[in-house]
Amino acid sequence: MTKFKALFGIDGSRVKDTCVFLPILRKDISEWLGIKEFSRGKIYASGNNEYFTVIHTGIGPGFSGDAALYLEKTQCRNILLFGSCGLVKEEKGMGIGSLVSPEKCYSMESFTDMLLKPGKAPDAYFPDKTLADKLSGIKKVTCATLGSLKLEEDHPEIFEQNKIDVVDMEASALFSAAARTGKKAAALFYVTDIIAKKPFYEKLSREDNSTLTASIKTASLLLCDLIKKNPKD
Repeated sequence: MTKFKALFGIDGSRVKDTCVFLPILRKDISEWLGIKEFSRGKIYASGNNEYFTVIHTGIGPGFSGDAALYLEKTQCRNILLFGSCGLVKEEKGMGIGSLVSPEKCYSMESFTDMLLKPGKAPDAYFPDKTLADKLSGIKKVTCATLGSLKLEEDHPEIFEQNKIDVVDMEASALFSAAARTGKKAAALFYVTDIIAKKPFYEKLSREDNSTLTASIKTASLLLCDLIKKNPKD
């Protein structure tokens, strides 16, 4: 068994031109993306449909960043991160279920830096513009990838100073790893919480949950349509 198959559950030769990274694996998302079965590896789980490969990476920058690095010698050329994000503050037209795509992502992945050096200026990383632009109709935002859910509530001034709209836990690592390996990467997020107003640990209302589910379905079908129309871009 190769290292790749041991880690991802499938042979590297089965990886398709486009990969979709899922930090969170929901049964309905799998169905909407057309994945009938996942093969479990030591770290990741992978599944294919006719057009693309879906990889359940798990939550955290290290998992998504490593996955991109391991894909270096496969035929994968495009990586789309499809996951959740938190909204820094509610704004007109932006709330639970909103679909957004980062055009700039600050790296705040270090728990220790967030805890002990909250004023440290974060580095910024970017998606591939050509791939990101294909997510037409999706609101472009500035993102920060965080290393702590607890500490995201402690330093709102950092988000304000850097005009950060949303926070996640994967994007900056993916963007930097993709750039290192020559892959194109972009991200599509659905908003699941609003810092300090509708925090991640509180249960969503029935209305918000219904809105969120409908948005995730819309985003899933959008990704499928995008990849089918641009199979080799």
